Amino acid sequence: MKRTKALLLLGSILLGLGLSSCGVHKPLPAPTPIKQIPLPSSPSPAFTKWTRPTGDSIHEEMRAVWLTTVYGLDWPRDKADTPDGVRRQKESLIRILDRLQADGYNTVFLQLRHSGTVIYPSDYEPLSTRFAGEGFFGDYDPVRFAIEACHERGLSLHAWFVTYPLSSSKRYPHPLLSDHPGWAIPHKGSHHLDPGNPEVRTYIAHLATDLVRRYPVDGIHFDYFRYPEGAEHFADGASYARYSDGSMSKADWRRNNLTLQLREVRDSLQHLGAHTLVSVAPLGKLRKIADLGRPHGWTAYESVYQDPETWGREGLVDFIVPMMYYRDNLYSPFLREWKERVERYIPVVAGLAPYRVEETGWPESVIKEQIDEEREVGLSGVCFFREAHTGARFPATRRVIAEAFRPTALPLAFARGKAFQAAAPTDLVLKPAGHGEVLLSWQQPEMAKHLPLTWRLWVITTDTSGIKHATLLAPRLSSPQCKLIATDFDGNRSVEFGIESVNSFGVATPCTASLTISLTDLKALAGGGK
Repeated sequence: MKRTKALLLLGSILLGLGLSSCGVHKPLPAPTPIKQIPLPSSPSPAFTKWTRPTGDSIHEEMRAVWLTTVYGLDWPRDKADTPDGVRRQKESLIRILDRLQADGYNTVFLQLRHSGTVIYPSDYEPLSTRFAGEGFFGDYDPVRFAIEACHERGLSLHAWFVTYPLSSSKRYPHPLLSDHPGWAIPHKGSHHLDPGNPEVRTYIAHLATDLVRRYPVDGIHFDYFRYPEGAEHFADGASYARYSDGSMSKADWRRNNLTLQLREVRDSLQHLGAHTLVSVAPLGKLRKIADLGRPHGWTAYESVYQDPETWGREGLVDFIVPMMYYRDNLYSPFLREWKERVERYIPVVAGLAPYRVEETGWPESVIKEQIDEEREVGLSGVCFFREAHTGARFPATRRVIAEAFRPTALPLAFARGKAFQAAAPTDLVLKPAGHGEVLLSWQQPEMAKHLPLTWRLWVITTDTSGIKHATLLAPRLSSPQCKLIATDFDGNRSVEFGIESVNSFGVATPCTASLTISLTDLKALAGGGK
């Protein structure tokens, strides 16, 4: 476990959700003292009943970004077919993730599948030549590297798939077009896999399970999970005649095909025994609103045959990220539609468009207003398209987002995970680790039916005036131990540690007893190690 990286500066509640070790960032100037708890009379380590700091005032919120790899738009700029290219790919990703960590994000949607190509070694689809030329150098695996780098920084990584569009040049046709000529339909100069073909749906489900077998991703995130633009001209009449039983209109049949796709993905992942989250990025306008008073443009339900209400009601997805790349009366009414129709079943995370600050001249204040409105309506977070438009090139937008992410929040806890809660951590122990450090460790009695676990480490310090302050020292520990620097707690009378077990659905189980120690004893313990 990495040692702490910064002094514990007290005076506020800090929930540093982007940390990779047991250190903390400088707390933000928002002092919120919590209810004082009487100290035990003994100065030696003591166990007390544990209550999560600040209790119900901590809210859950997804703070996410789409990290685009097609054409290297966000990452990478360099191909990984030489040692130097691999090094530059790694370094550039680390710079991005460090920035996301510092700005308060907790989720990354990393684009792993483009329109029929992938950025990882696969037996089923071609490798993106833009990403790696003819192949990766040595044993470099960008997806495994990205997962580990995200998790070290407290970031979840979801595999972003472009689902049905299929890019194919005349000179180098995509293998699916020759191997399975009935799977794709030409449309507007390109090809689109046919959701009405059962073999296509099985293939998409297979791609998802193949990825989950290979990598411990936190989720599968489907983009372009729809019928194409101009779907009224999409030539799937033969498919409708062959696969429809005649009981549905063509529109309902198309919507049902996408629902069947998600059922097959769910069933395939369950058969594999995977506990991977599933999400979709639908169009941002759910349905036509009768009294909108202006043209709608595309809607998810009517234009591209997405039915998120059914997906949520049946539990086919864990959350939805509608792409709400509009403003004013093309944003606010639809935000409320998502709340009323879909959030009742599953979390809805509003996909926002900081790219419009550059491309269409929006003031960055629009992004702030939309985040504020999303929170007021009561959705479950925000996601930004795309990463490059939230970083150093756009400092005003970056400041807006970082300020919005400043208040306390924890990652979402998804309903499916309640059936797999872990037992509470127990037996917190402090041991000397030498060089002014101590090792805090604990026991995990049960691994929640083999569900992967991480741990959150909290500390409550009591200063010399008797005021208590709460800090999340580490949001995502991968093993049940953590090194701490005793001098990080200078200026306090005592320190109380508490642990939560967190399963892969984000559902936490607090420990039943914390460990409290005086600063004097903590320093004595740290000085006694060998």
